[in-house]
Amino acid sequence: MELMENGTPSRAPLEFEEDGFIIRSRHGLGAGQWVAYGDVTHAACSRWGLAIGTMAGISLLRRSRFESAESVVEANRELRERIAAHPGGAEQLLQMDAAGAESTRLSDRGAVYGFIALCLVVQFLQFSDPAFLHVGSFIPSLVGQGEVWRVATANLLHDTLIFPLHILLNLICIFTFGTLVERTLGRDRAIVVIGASAAGAMWAAASASYVEVIGASGVAAGLVGSVLCLEFNATRSLPVWSRIPRRIFIFALIVQGMVDILVPFVAGAAHIGGFALGYLTTRLFITEGRVQSSPGLGVRRLAGATIFMVVVAIVATIPLLRGDPGAMERHGLLVLKMEDSTVRYDNEAAWRILTEGEARESGVQVAVLLALRAARRSDWRDPNVLDTLAEALFASGDAYSALEVIDQAIFLSRGYRYFVEQRKRFTGERDPDDRPAPPEEGWYRRLPDPLEEPDSEEPKIDPAPPGESIWI
Repeated sequence: MELMENGTPSRAPLEFEEDGFIIRSRHGLGAGQWVAYGDVTHAACSRWGLAIGTMAGISLLRRSRFESAESVVEANRELRERIAAHPGGAEQLLQMDAAGAESTRLSDRGAVYGFIALCLVVQFLQFSDPAFLHVGSFIPSLVGQGEVWRVATANLLHDTLIFPLHILLNLICIFTFGTLVERTLGRDRAIVVIGASAAGAMWAAASASYVEVIGASGVAAGLVGSVLCLEFNATRSLPVWSRIPRRIFIFALIVQGMVDILVPFVAGAAHIGGFALGYLTTRLFITEGRVQSSPGLGVRRLAGATIFMVVVAIVATIPLLRGDPGAMERHGLLVLKMEDSTVRYDNEAAWRILTEGEARESGVQVAVLLALRAARRSDWRDPNVLDTLAEALFASGDAYSALEVIDQAIFLSRGYRYFVEQRKRFTGERDPDDRPAPPEEGWYRRLPDPLEEPDSEEPKIDPAPPGESIWI
């Protein structure tokens, strides 16, 4: 037994034997963990110590447990020599070196970085135009009627009301686990995993009957599933720095599962769908306990097809985002067919038909029907919804009905200036094309309900709140 610099006894963290070695516990208690040389998958030393990967997990031995930095290097060297002397050791060392070398390729990060960049660009565009949420969120009813681009675009959208929490949590997870996946599988296979996870998340969301879903955590969950699949099925292909301690990993999955169950606005089913597809897709790339050496032509084509479908999905949203009258009208008709549409979605679809571009007569009629349904569902007590209905009636040529409806909005809003100015348009006191600036967000929270006592704190219904999609 030797002494450390501070005079206390020192005991080497590794004890080599003929068929294996013992990794001693940090405090020297118990017999330690015995590992056969054939079970070592990778080992690497650095300034902080020595990391050893095995078929059962990883062991991180800090520099402070060794006498010097040189002893860390010496322990790694002796471990490799012992493995080389073991039957099949030479091949094992080659596999260890290959796992370490291939996982450090800087070129294999384009899939993760590209997806993160796309999410950030879309988030910026959401702030500049809220219509991105209306056009791109995943709504099973509309997807079933032909707006299939939403399967892809919903994964790029995030809630702006809780910015940056929603997008930040998702992108941190995608960067962390996505980097591990892409380092091991390569760019093309990582693209396929991301695409499969995104589709799996939306499929599960539809199966769970979610009305509306946005967010990239289905992709994040898929990458977590991919890492889990690699950990248990392709251990020998993983360098030690690409692995997560299994107990910590499983504990984190349990905690996430509890969050999915207990938090109402988190789309737990979408997480499960993304996780399952990420795991299963990754499993296809593993043969005899190792990641296949080459992705193959089929995988490269599938990766290209995934990118192509994302581009097509984004392009498909352009007519609606530009307010093309024909596209807006067709979209409005699809919304009318939705049995599970919300007041917010009906109201927004009608308002966009009326205010973005030159609506055709048939489009105005669609807007009237959407606004009427929204007014009925809100019990005719939402000033913003009534304003949309009044706008639609006025555009259809029924100024008298428009005045009746806007008068109700003025009454409910306690004479809020915006609605008064709208009325002037309908009476001709203001140019019909001179629409007043929309009311500031949250104006209704400062007003008592006119049907209640004056000291009432808030109206029973918040007029036209932005509405919260289930976010993932």
